Amino acid sequence: MLSEQKIPLIRDEYLLLERFYEDFDARLLTVKGWSVTVAMAAIGVGFYQTPYLWLFAAGASLLFWILEGVWKTIQYAHGPRIERLERAFREDDFETLVPFQIYESWAAGWRPWSIPANMLSPIVVIPHGITCLVGVTLFVLDVLLGVPLSA
Repeated sequence: MLSEQKIPLIRDEYLLLERFYEDFDARLLTVKGWSVTVAMAAIGVGFYQTPYLWLFAAGASLLFWILEGVWKTIQYAHGPRIERLERAFREDDFETLVPFQIYESWAAGWRPWSIPANMLSPIVVIPHGITCLVGVTLFVLDVLLGVPLSA
C-alpha cells in the first residue's frame, strides 16, 4: 500500500483512538461523581446512624478507586499507538506503519501489573483515596479509640 493511500486511513485511526482516549476521561468523571456521592452520603449518615457506615464509605471508595485504576490502565494501553501515529505524521514516515491496528496495539500496550501504580496517580487518588481514608479514620476514632463522633 502506498503512503498516499495510508495517510487518510492512519488519520482516521488516529482520530478514532483520540476519541476513545478522551471518552475514557468522560466516563471516569462519572465514576468519580458516583464515588463522592456514595461515600459522602455514607459518611454523613454515619454521624447520625451507625459508624459502620464509615466502613461502608471506605469500602465503596476503594471499589471505585480500583475501578478507576483498571479503566486508566485500559485507557493508557492506547497511548503507544497514539504516540506512534503522531510520530509518523511529525516525521512524515508512513512506510513501515500499518493502518487498522487498534486491537493489536492495545493488546501490546496492556499492562495489568501497572494497575496499582495507576491507582496511586494523583489524578486517580482524588477523590477515592481521600474518602476511603476519611471513612477508615472516622471509624477507628469512634469505634476503636472511643472518641465520640456518632450519635
